[in-house]
Amino acid sequence: MNLSRNAVIILAVLLMWPAVPRAQTVTLDEFLTYLKQSHPLFEKESLTVGVEEYSRDENLGGKDWHISSGPSFARQNPMPPGAFSPERIEVAGVNATAQRVFWKTGGRLSLSWATDYTNQIGLPVISIPFGEYLGDPTIPAFEIDTGPSKYYQNNVYLTYSQPLLQNMGGVLDRLGYDLGELSVEIATVSARENQEDFLLKMAMKFIDWVLLREQVDIATERLNLTEQQLEQAQKKRASNLVDKVDVLRSEDAVRIAEQGVVLLKARYEGIRAELAVLTQNRELATLDPDFNLYAGINIPPYTDAAATLRQNSRILKTIGTQRKILERQQTSLEEMIRPQLYMNTQLALKSGNSEFGNSIGSGKSDMGISLQLNYPLGSRAAHNRARKNTLRIRQMALAEEDAALALTASLRNTLIQLEEMEKALDLNRRQIETARLKTKEEQKRYSQGRGDLAFVIQSHDNEENARLNYAQNAALYQKLALQMTALIDQLI
Repeated sequence: MNLSRNAVIILAVLLMWPAVPRAQTVTLDEFLTYLKQSHPLFEKESLTVGVEEYSRDENLGGKDWHISSGPSFARQNPMPPGAFSPERIEVAGVNATAQRVFWKTGGRLSLSWATDYTNQIGLPVISIPFGEYLGDPTIPAFEIDTGPSKYYQNNVYLTYSQPLLQNMGGVLDRLGYDLGELSVEIATVSARENQEDFLLKMAMKFIDWVLLREQVDIATERLNLTEQQLEQAQKKRASNLVDKVDVLRSEDAVRIAEQGVVLLKARYEGIRAELAVLTQNRELATLDPDFNLYAGINIPPYTDAAATLRQNSRILKTIGTQRKILERQQTSLEEMIRPQLYMNTQLALKSGNSEFGNSIGSGKSDMGISLQLNYPLGSRAAHNRARKNTLRIRQMALAEEDAALALTASLRNTLIQLEEMEKALDLNRRQIETARLKTKEEQKRYSQGRGDLAFVIQSHDNEENARLNYAQNAALYQKLALQMTALIDQLI
């Protein structure tokens, strides 16, 4: 055989390829499981949901007790001082307030406590000189204090305000949390959709890997046939049964077949290494795909598949949740148009004394109840915001229907392609059988000396091309099946 040393080495390597036992295999489900366990996209999408959950729970602070407190000091100089007023008044105190909103009712409860100390400096004393009036200077003057100079006071207030119209039931108070809850739903669905899109992309790449494996096998089998053909041509040439050109043609066919196998094997090893990196699984770099490229699938009826799509579609769920957000906002906008009417109740306990120890304890109590009405005339801004949001809700409903039509149309397209691809695959099988029989006849004619080697080589090439087309169409068929599964959101 008149081949260069490098060609002999390449040929030896290629001949070992089919002889070496196949490595362990990995199925498509196992491959996707590796991805779900190791690829950072899945954790990233899960964290997105966690971020939205924390954003939602930030609104729970609206239900917490809020406490405020602080000291105070005031000095007053009455101007002008009256007959019974002190020269200066100093007041020092401490107060604390705890407030809370009740989302179920919309009411506000506050509990306040305050204590203060009042010091009246220069408080005048009323003196009545009875001795002068009676003409007896020995009788002392009668003095009357105008009030205690020092006084301690403690006050406790319990106040509750209940809305009777606007925000009754806490509709406005819960708005932030309700919208956050819907945002969590969107994030959850979007995360799953992004994960499924990624898995679909990787599943497609897995099918490409399977196709390359099949193409390598077909090309390797073609190489073996060309080598047998070359050996046969050399024997016939040695017996002067054929011309030297037949040997040269056989050698050329071997070289072409070698090149095809080398290129396909390089692509196969490249995509296998890529998938091993994506799964972060070194073992995958030594595995072969385990997948029946030519297996048929059960194509569901369009009506059943369309019903499943409308029920499961994450895209439609996302749009539907966005519409719910607008509807929840609409509820609040309409609530803000209503007048404000509050019922306010208050209970106060107070005690005081000139001695600090006696200022703490039971004292007086006050209570009161009132109604407060706030009614803006016109409310044009609120009405227009509500009307604008109504249009947005309608837009979102139409967007949902538009997306549903687009998805069902794409599903219909995919199902039709799957049905037609089954017909094409059947034609491919017939074509392969015809090409095989033709090759057999051409080989028979050549062996009997009645045919040309060029026709034999051409027939082998046609048979190989028919098998390669069959494999490519089968891969396309499997990819369409994956697309159909992803369209009805059943891939993940």
